Amino acid sequence: MTLLRTYRPARRNQELGFNEASELYNRFFNDERRDCNQFFAVPPANIIEGEEDYRINIAIPGFEKSDFNIELNENLLTISLGKDENQENKNEEQNSYVMREFNFNAFKRSFKISENIDKDKIEASYENGILGLRLPIKEEVLKNTNRSIEVE
Repeated sequence: MTLLRTYRPARRNQELGFNEASELYNRFFNDERRDCNQFFAVPPANIIEGEEDYRINIAIPGFEKSDFNIELNENLLTISLGKDENQENKNEEQNSYVMREFNFNAFKRSFKISENIDKDKIEASYENGILGLRLPIKEEVLKNTNRSIEVE
């Protein structure tokens, strides 16, 4: 049984039967304005299964703890970032980018979690560019994992 799954809502093109890889290929070669940022709009995540918890680590350097919004709606854990690009430009010199391959001003990443996760004890931290979430498994689930079964 999987306690944690990534969640990617269906796109309109997928519903119509288009292949996502084909669409990516067509957008890259047919778009005159090749903005590399459009292909990497979601930062990478690692999911680690421990004995007592799951941990999600998302690589998203260059932000403050207050920039992140983490919400739990029933079994859907959503991590989002919405930073105003105009505010970012005020803080640094006005540069003219020749190429810009990274710039996460906004993203949304969702994970479906199991009923076996203790939702009241989910913790988040941000250190060295890694947003870390700890999702502890409910104690009653941990206690009930080992049992003997009698043969009748």
